[in-house]
Amino acid sequence: MTIILEEGYQTNLGALLIPLRKQIESLNWLVTNLQCWTLGDWSPLIDAWQTQSDSSESCYTVVSGKELHDTFAGQAIQVVWGVFCGVAGVVPTLTHEKVPYADGNRRIWSEPEMFQLAGSEIEIIAFDSSFTLLNFRDEALGRQFLAAFPDGRIIQSPDDMLKSYQ
Repeated sequence: MTIILEEGYQTNLGALLIPLRKQIESLNWLVTNLQCWTLGDWSPLIDAWQTQSDSSESCYTVVSGKELHDTFAGQAIQVVWGVFCGVAGVVPTLTHEKVPYADGNRRIWSEPEMFQLAGSEIEIIAFDSSFTLLNFRDEALGRQFLAAFPDGRIIQSPDDMLKSYQ
């Protein structure tokens, strides 16, 4: 199940992770090409996760679900760009070509329901502060998320992605 959030500033993981805490903490997370703005106290840990260059070279880090939740939950941090892939078990080592990304990724528009990392159970994609795309393998978990964020829209096709931009 794929859900798009477009209301308010995006992506506010501090709010998004709370209703999914149990599931978030049960996974290991691949965090890629992270760029954030902080509206409160800055986290040196997030700074270490962020892309450190202005080039398009992909970079990533792997963190536990507890570390991801504890770092963002309740914090006023806006994720401008980034992909978060929740994996059960070990996160594989990735070549540059296999690292999930948001900026410039046409698949987000043409295949929004596709997971960027085959082993992901949950993916959270922050796209230029304009929207958040969430992919859930477990549809019941997606429905649980929609109960907490009723303004979210289910995406089933590329046309659904464009509805807000027409």
